[in-house]
Order: sequence, then structure tokens, then C-alpha cells
Amino acid sequence: MKKFLVILFLFFVFSAQSIAKDEINFIYINGSNTNDEKQKTWFFEGVGKFHPVLVKKILSDDFFSKRLTRENKLTISNEPDYLFWGDLTKYEIERLNKDINILKRTSPRLAQFTRRFISMCFHDAIWISKFPNMMPVLDMLQEKILQAHKRGDKVVLMGYSAGTFVTYQYFLTKLPVIDIKKMTKELNVSGQKEEFDKNPKRRNTCLDALFRADILTYNLTGGLVANPNDKILNQNLSKIDSYTDLYCAPDGVIKGVINYASPIALFYSDLADPKYKAAQISTLSYKYLIENNIFFMNVNFADDPLGIPVSRNLTYDETKEIAKLEIGQGGGFYYDKSDIASPRPFFLAHTSYWACAKKFSDTVVKAYREGYNYFWGNKEDQESL
Repeated sequence: MKKFLVILFLFFVFSAQSIAKDEINFIYINGSNTNDEKQKTWFFEGVGKFHPVLVKKILSDDFFSKRLTRENKLTISNEPDYLFWGDLTKYEIERLNKDINILKRTSPRLAQFTRRFISMCFHDAIWISKFPNMMPVLDMLQEKILQAHKRGDKVVLMGYSAGTFVTYQYFLTKLPVIDIKKMTKELNVSGQKEEFDKNPKRRNTCLDALFRADILTYNLTGGLVANPNDKILNQNLSKIDSYTDLYCAPDGVIKGVINYASPIALFYSDLADPKYKAAQISTLSYKYLIENNIFFMNVNFADDPLGIPVSRNLTYDETKEIAKLEIGQGGGFYYDKSDIASPRPFFLAHTSYWACAKKFSDTVVKAYREGYNYFWGNKEDQESL
């Protein structure tokens, strides 16, 4: 009898494991001005109420849900995950408040109010746009993604306002889009031909891995330069795969990105300049997401004064023509949808996304359907929308 019970117990355990599905975790990244307890609570509570609505809307849309869950082989987590970096700016905000208070007795009240309002709104956005400040936030996100990879889970990144800077920089610096052999040839790095010939299947790496390994750095003109110390350069090039494992996004983990209330075009407009080396990395990142079935959407309310479209929407063929690259048809796409008005007045639109959960969720789902069909030229499906 005991043997029978043990066998029965093991049967149910293994059956449960075989039925269990890997999860898709939505990671919500905060924007600026969330560095006090009131705003931190607003972020966590807002996302906590919004996420179940978004999940329900996605699952109710046959097209989005089947593509995201790979025909129901994955399940979407009902619990949101958070990447909160607002407390990293607490010291700077306290110091800024003290500086502003110097003018409390001499400045007109309206001027003082305006000065404080602008400072609180833009301080964190400017702070996070500086790469030394961005690095620890990217490390926090990388840790979450590596943990998801260990569990066999997938992730969707949700960047709000200045949080969109984090998703963009993650794609720019963390995606394994750099062919290490081509890079060493372009930068005239000597001493590695024999090493690479021994290992012809060396994997692609990412910009951050090359930075961390002291192989590359930016110069003042935005160009990439190799470490002038040949000994360190060649030593670390031979270990680049281990840096890739630590600092680059693992293949197949990121399912997509939804940026919203995004002012990213204002703060990173220089990346549109083809002379800027990062623009070339950005092009390779778009190639990667297209070939690896990753969606990248920018969704803003039309009356959000800080929600700025990132570019005009392009098709797959137009992307190939502009990028001048061979790009495989992997099912990924990028799309901007900024044409739906917020139910709130325009001066509240920027903070209305979670409060207007149904409206925004419907817009996200519509953006996915529109974006995929537009990018891949499914005209009949596009007209039906």
C-alpha cells in the first residue's frame, strides 16, 4: 500500500511538472519624479492595478496572445515585475531642493513654483540619460533577465516615460549584435587572427561586454576605439565569450518592448546622425529584433505633451533599404502608435496611462496588430483593422 501511494505521489508530481508552462514576465520600469514615497507608491499601485487589465486584453485578442505565448506554450504572469530606480536619485533631489529654496524669499511665488515643477519633472530624465548613471540601472535589469533565463521564462519590458531610456539603452548595449571578427578587423586589432581561426564558431557579443572587458571605449566624437594596451586587449579578447554570458542579453528571453509616455526622441535625437557610431549599433539592434521575433512598440496618448513619436513607421522592405543590410524574416517588428487621445485632459495625459487601464490596454493590443501587419505588409489584415 505504501509503495502504491509513493508511486501515485510521484506520478502527480511529474505530471504537474510536465503541465507547468514557462512564464512571460512583464517588467515595469519607472519614469522620472518617482523618488519620494508618495510617487513610489503611485508607481507600484498604478502598475499593480493596470497589469491584470493588460493581461486580460492581450489574452482576449487571439492574434496577439497566440504570437506572444507561442500558441499557448507559454503563460503570462498575472503578477507584474518591477525595475525601480527612483531611489538612486534621492540624494541629488534633496540637494536640488535646497538650492531652489535659496530663492524662496526673493523669487515671486509663480516663478518659484514653475522652477520647482520643471526641476522635479526633468531632473531624473536628465540624470538617467547620462551613461554613468544608466549603467547600474542596466545591471539591475540584466540581473532580472538572467534570472528569468535560468528559470526558462521570457520577459516583456514596459518602459514608462524616462524608463524608456532604459529599454533603449538596454537594446543598444546589451543585444549580441556585434560580430567580434569583423569588429577586430575594422578596428585594426592585431594578434587575434590565429586565435579566431581556432574557434570559427565564436558567438556574437554586445557593446557592454566589450566595454566591461576593456576592449573598446567611446572617444569624444562618438567613435569606438580599441584599448591601446595590446596585452590587455588580446588577453580579454580571448575571454570575450565569458563576458558575453555575463553582460549580454541571452537569446530568446526578450519577447518584446512596450515604451509609453516616451520623450526618448527628445533626449536621444543625436542617434539619428549616421556619423554617430552608436547609430550603426542601433541599426544592428533593429536587425536583431526583426530576425528574432521581438516586437518594439512606442505607444503614446496623442495629447500627452511629453509623448513624442520616435519616427515614421516603416515596412520590412523599407527597413532593409534604409539599413542597407540583409535582414532575415524572423517575425519581429517595430511600430509607433501615438494617435489615440487620453480620456483625461491633456495636462494630465502623461500620468493617465495606468488610471485609464482599459483604454491604454486596448491601444497596446491595437498597436501590436497594426504594427505587425503594417511592417510585414499584410494589407488585407491591415484594412480590416
